[in-house]
Amino acid sequence: MKRRGRFLVLEGLDGAGTTTQASRLVAWLEASGRKAHLTAEPSRGPVGTQIRHVLSGRLRGAGGADFDPRALALLFAADRLDHWASEIGPRLEQGVDVVSDRYVLSSLAYQSVATGDAAWVAAINSRAPPPDLTVFLSVRPAVALGRRYAASAEREIFEVPEFQRRVHRAYLRELARLARGRSRVAHIAGEQSVEAVAADIARTVEGIVR
Repeated sequence: MKRRGRFLVLEGLDGAGTTTQASRLVAWLEASGRKAHLTAEPSRGPVGTQIRHVLSGRLRGAGGADFDPRALALLFAADRLDHWASEIGPRLEQGVDVVSDRYVLSSLAYQSVATGDAAWVAAINSRAPPPDLTVFLSVRPAVALGRRYAASAEREIFEVPEFQRRVHRAYLRELARLARGRSRVAHIAGEQSVEAVAADIARTVEGIVR
């Protein structure tokens, strides 16, 4: 029987380095002789595409109003189920490791702050299968935003200092909750060099994929 692949998720604030490190992790897995697939949320599927338009400000609510945060939270949850069914789950069954740049934990942090209802956000994401490992890149909000501002002049709706500070606190709260359960969670110091962060992640993941 073909062995199921491992589902590995990288999480962190905007600017924490999740996109860079997700790519490096896939390269490391492939160099180790494993088949690996890189993905991200919002996905590139139909719902994820709409979310990206909302985040960039290109898609707004009725009459040009701000997009309702509860509607956006529902879109994230819907995209996640579609992402699993169409891309993540099938590859895992084929024995391919899947590395995702963000997953449920992002909603538990970002959408919980945006809607003010953490319990509801958790409920609408409860059908999403859990990852085998969540790696959180720990970066101070000011440092993370500084990286984002330096990388691009374009701003997404959540890239605001006070909001990012609140999201950071929500991340720490949710990570502590997951750690008390059966979920595998790893904290990585994300303010190190790119190479040092990648090495720490590889050492952590090695114990999961052996």
